[in-house]
Amino acid sequence: MKLKLTTILTMLTVALFAQKAPSVAVLDFDTRGYDEVARHQIIQKLTLEMINMEGYEVIDSYDVEYISERDDIDFTGCFSRICLKELGEKLEVDFILTGSMNLLGEKVSTTVRLFDVAQGSFVNSANRNYVDVPKNDLLMAELTLKDMMGLENDPELVRRVTVANDYENILNNPFDRTIVAEGPRMGFGFVTGANAQILAKPASEGGFDQKIPIMSQFGYQFEKAYITTGNWQALAEFIPLVSGLEANRFVPNITVLNGLRNNNSGWEFAFGPTLDITKTMDGQLDSRGVYGVSTALVFSVGKTVKSGEMNFPINAYFIPPKDGSSFRFGLSMGWNASSKKRMFD
Repeated sequence: MKLKLTTILTMLTVALFAQKAPSVAVLDFDTRGYDEVARHQIIQKLTLEMINMEGYEVIDSYDVEYISERDDIDFTGCFSRICLKELGEKLEVDFILTGSMNLLGEKVSTTVRLFDVAQGSFVNSANRNYVDVPKNDLLMAELTLKDMMGLENDPELVRRVTVANDYENILNNPFDRTIVAEGPRMGFGFVTGANAQILAKPASEGGFDQKIPIMSQFGYQFEKAYITTGNWQALAEFIPLVSGLEANRFVPNITVLNGLRNNNSGWEFAFGPTLDITKTMDGQLDSRGVYGVSTALVFSVGKTVKSGEMNFPINAYFIPPKDGSSFRFGLSMGWNASSKKRMFD
């Protein structure tokens, strides 16, 4: 009796463990607009994620390739129920994982679906819209797959790739989608000390008949980020401008800055040399002199205010005096619109 009971329990145990997990194949993913490399990477990513999940036996891609060559069957471009059922039966699998990734305006709609071969219908699916940002396709596919499988996603990770018009970060704005403040500049510069007194003097005494020591400025800021990592970028700025037009003067100026910008908050700090071309005599500002180049060191702090795709950089600068009295400082602002660039453009 004990022997029979032991035999029955053994057989039940063997039968229990002999039950195969349902098989699933990842054949293709509809990524119209993406290149072939991106499509293959998405398929591979979904395959690896399914392998890491319990409860399914994932068909190896080499088996799919072998059957495709042996039976002369093209497993790509199959997304309809009829096609999926036919190919699933040829592969002798229980399920097929498929889906799509499509650009809708400024969003990328990502769908992952599980097709039951025996029933001939989709039994599970999930969809999520993401911010249209380069290099996020694998993450989009992973998050949507976990949604479909009922697995928990990191809410902060989801927020960073789904909330539009947030300040850039390494996840939702890599490379060209960091804050860019390049664009037109205009503002005012203020002069103090001895130079302010010279500006106020009449031209006959070497002055410029400028009673109020304020100079308007108009120019353009060119910039290049040479390091971008995390929430920070190191950048070089080149700013040509002219000032003094309101006082019937033409003062060319070139400023070259090197600094840091936080892509999360929009704050930045930079410093570098500034060169003015103006009339001087005996090393001092003088309207009776000759044109020459005057150099100084400028320190700048600013913040880029973001509204939708518009950036509004606002900067304050300070130039320490050579003679100990003629401080210069000022404010400038500008604007630009972030361009939409995709990894496959």
